[in-house]
Amino acid sequence: MKFNRDNLTFRFMTATILVIVIVMGIKFVWDYREQQRQAMNEMKEKAEVITKQQIATWEFMSINQDNINYDAEGNFEFKHMNCSTVAMGIGMFFAEMTDYHIKPTNVEYRNAQNAPDDFELKALQKFEADPELEEYWSTAIIGDREVFRYMAPLKIEESCLSCHGEPKGELDVTNYPKEGFRVGDSGGALSLIMPMDIFLQNKKTNFLGNAFFFLLLIAVCIVSIYFLVTRLVISSLGELEKAVGEVGSGNLDVDLSGLKAEGEVKHLALHFQQMISQLRDLYNNLELKVEDRTNELEKANNILKEHQYELEEANSKLKEVNTYKSEFLAIMSHELRTPLTSVIAFTELLLSDKNYEEDSEKRHLEEIRTNSEILLRMINNILDLAKIEAGKSEIVLEIMDMADVLASVEGVILPLARNKGINLSFKMASEVPLFKGDPEKIRRVVENLAGNALKFTGKGGKVKISVNYDSHKKEVLITVSDTGIGIKKEDLKYIFEKFTQSDSSTSRKYGGTGLGLTLAKELVELHEGWITVESEPNEGSTFTVGIPARDI
Repeated sequence: MKFNRDNLTFRFMTATILVIVIVMGIKFVWDYREQQRQAMNEMKEKAEVITKQQIATWEFMSINQDNINYDAEGNFEFKHMNCSTVAMGIGMFFAEMTDYHIKPTNVEYRNAQNAPDDFELKALQKFEADPELEEYWSTAIIGDREVFRYMAPLKIEESCLSCHGEPKGELDVTNYPKEGFRVGDSGGALSLIMPMDIFLQNKKTNFLGNAFFFLLLIAVCIVSIYFLVTRLVISSLGELEKAVGEVGSGNLDVDLSGLKAEGEVKHLALHFQQMISQLRDLYNNLELKVEDRTNELEKANNILKEHQYELEEANSKLKEVNTYKSEFLAIMSHELRTPLTSVIAFTELLLSDKNYEEDSEKRHLEEIRTNSEILLRMINNILDLAKIEAGKSEIVLEIMDMADVLASVEGVILPLARNKGINLSFKMASEVPLFKGDPEKIRRVVENLAGNALKFTGKGGKVKISVNYDSHKKEVLITVSDTGIGIKKEDLKYIFEKFTQSDSSTSRKYGGTGLGLTLAKELVELHEGWITVESEPNEGSTFTVGIPARDI
């Protein structure tokens, strides 16, 4: 069997071996540290025994100095067998026999052989700083060998005073000046150096043994897992995979009753066999069901074709009706515009050519002119909207200045504002550039929005028309705000629909066809622009138009 990353055996063996490696690695590190700690404890215990034995010899010699140096008659004869000399001699013999090195040492030493090295000096300083410290040990490298170093403190006792006590400076029996020590003072330390060759060899042997056992365990696991997984799982799954492939190719006569499998694989094979039987039954009845479904689909398709034909006829009739409506509105609007224009012209002639003695005559003429202009704007809105719906309205792009548009709108709207007692103001930002647009259609947009604002604003109210420029989006922003009756929130989504005002009472009170805002929206969208509204009832409304400022 070939191993690859998608193979079940490979993944199972990899996961298992990884777990074994992690567990054995932890155990290996733990055993290594425990072995090292145990070896250090054993060496420290051995060093402690050796140093105590040396200290015991030292004390024995110190206590028996009188017996050694005095004969039976009580005569003193120094035998040169003092404690220091004996300790040095024993240390030399001990080193020759065992390769261990032991010596007494102190900061103030009598013999150069007892001079402390760096390790011993550090230990002496620690004993001096902490009188309760009973031992100091560590490993070190001397030459090319790793050794264990151990030091135990020496305390001055009563038997030591004859050579090291007071008075300080007086020569003792060995002709060395006394140090002036007292009982309990630090008398230096005993230093022991032990080779670690045996410990290192044992550590190496244990390491190799553990490594061999570790590799052997991995090898046994690999072979065992491979054998078990292959025999109990992979071979059964291979046969099951082959059966699945045959079913996928259309062979539904597969029989898995003789599959050699156990446990979950066996249950899986039984379920798959049941599924094959069900598929076989479904396939045998499939042709009949397909034929029935085909007949039903044909019937449904015929019904859909009939409905489609009916919809096409209805749509054609609606197009004809819409065309007739648009043509009718265009013709009627055109025919009405001519006499209305004449009425306005003759009214203006009458107002300009005659001095009226009675104000009522002049007021009547002005009323005729005002209402004629309102009616003319309504007719123009209907005509323009009919053209847009018929697809005959197009924008004529030319270089335009919004200042000219505002001036034209002001000439038409200002008289209406004065008649109603409304404060009308215009404001144009200096950064608004010249751009390409249809000045007549944009004028109609501003005029419709301004006329709408005047219509719904009472006496003493305010209407403000402002033009600004958004340099980031390159859009000319036209804002028309008023302090009129406002619009209810639920009516905002309907105000741009044709023949729609906020409610029927508004229509009755203020009049109008409800086409002004619809036409404004259509004209703005012809320029690929947008229009929005913000309004609160009894507080007023603000309409904002964005027109792309096409480059000149």
